[in-house]
Amino acid sequence: MASELIDISLPVSSASVVWPSAPKPQVTRRLSMDRGDAVNDSDLFMNVHTGTHIDAPVHHLNRKGGADSVPLEAMIGEAWVIDVSKFKSVDVEALERAWPARPVSRVLLKTRNSELWDRGHAEFVTDYAALTENTGEWLIARGIRLVGIDYLSIQRFSDPPTIHRVLLAAGVVVLEGLNLSDVAPGRYELFCLPLKLVDADGAPARAALRRLS
Repeated sequence: MASELIDISLPVSSASVVWPSAPKPQVTRRLSMDRGDAVNDSDLFMNVHTGTHIDAPVHHLNRKGGADSVPLEAMIGEAWVIDVSKFKSVDVEALERAWPARPVSRVLLKTRNSELWDRGHAEFVTDYAALTENTGEWLIARGIRLVGIDYLSIQRFSDPPTIHRVLLAAGVVVLEGLNLSDVAPGRYELFCLPLKLVDADGAPARAALRRLS
């Protein structure tokens, strides 16, 4: 029997944690059956990097591909969740210690950030765990097609966007805003389906895992 899917997406609401410069999501009920309309119908307003989302190449590489250009094949398939929660930041040493002893094409980083989601934290923090600048080439050299992390950015808050640019320029999919608090390290099947937003610099996504033996 197929194992149960694990939803690793963040809920989106007016209470969502967002990047300091981004607006909170808003869902406005435009038509309401309580007011006598035939249906309930709502408008959604939010930044494309809200909650669980992918970064498109154009987010950090001007005039490059939008969210609609990111291949689905890169976002569906075998993925490894690795536990780097003991490290303040995820550097090459942290990756080497946690890296599986077999080829990996998609990796999801379970850091100390997942404890924040587990506690239900409601405010953005700037000291979240993220990749250091020198990890991009290391990941590319190992054939990574997708890297995901359990906060709103793979890059540390005070760092320049080097890690984003290196990965996106190499065609690596950047998946951010995961909740891995209920996920044990190991081998999984990843299902990540972002909205097909034409020319957008990012896209909200629903992401789930299925445990593989």
